[in-house]
Amino acid sequence: MSQLNSTLAYSLLTLAALFWTGNWIAGRMLADLVPPSALTFWRWAIAVALLMPIVGPRLWAARGLLVREWRPIVALGLLGGGLHNVLQYWELDYTLATNGAILNATTPVLIIVLGTLVFRDPFPRRAAAGAFIALLGTLALITRLDYALLASVGPNRGDLLIFISMVMLSAYTVGLRRRPAGLDPLSFLACFAIVALVPVGVGYAIEHAAGLRIVLNPTSIGGMLYIAVFPALLAYLFWDIGVRAVGAARAGVFMYLMPVFGSILGMAFLGERFELYHAVGMGLISAGVAIATRTGRT
Repeated sequence: MSQLNSTLAYSLLTLAALFWTGNWIAGRMLADLVPPSALTFWRWAIAVALLMPIVGPRLWAARGLLVREWRPIVALGLLGGGLHNVLQYWELDYTLATNGAILNATTPVLIIVLGTLVFRDPFPRRAAAGAFIALLGTLALITRLDYALLASVGPNRGDLLIFISMVMLSAYTVGLRRRPAGLDPLSFLACFAIVALVPVGVGYAIEHAAGLRIVLNPTSIGGMLYIAVFPALLAYLFWDIGVRAVGAARAGVFMYLMPVFGSILGMAFLGERFELYHAVGMGLISAGVAIATRTGRT
């Protein structure tokens, strides 16, 4: 890969991590206005509505390909967008924030493990070393350098849901190599989103039957539009392009930028102070990403 292409790919992966971080910030802001399944449903429904004027004719022209290659499209849609998203919200009702943050931090490691075991990829030593260093930085941010907190973290019902959710996201990232070659990124994203709407729609229907409703106001509408455009449409598009360009193992390390962006956004919008643990965590994560993305032998 040329230096220009690698720089572009790493920029897209960085933006994907930033937009996914914004998803959690926006989700917290909308928690009292939009039920979780409804938020996920409209996230993908709006994304599909925005994509269809562009990709509709392409999908019709590629209908034969879609019929032949429906299995990987459905599998990736369920793993990366549908079941994964539903589990993400279910787990919040059953686990502690610390447990969730720690288990989420295992995703880049799971990507490396799945790539090696399932697809027989050569073990990416440089990416693995970078992932380990960045993991230490993530733990520094999560624990605020109080590592005794790790000993006090106990398992609960939600932890299994989180782990399954992280395995799904990791499998999606590794499995992007199976995306039908004849589909351009935007067309694939539209198919992905349509598949994701099926399980999410079931959750939305159950939620609606239980009496949970969206509170429509400028905040909820603006928040749903933001989540549809940035964490859904653009983040998944950029992640897809980046993973195909640099590989799943190297791309996965960029997920460790999410707690960095979370800390920065917390200081910018929530009045949090910059502390020593921020410096240590961000420094380790930056070093890990730098090591993982160095060119040369893996």
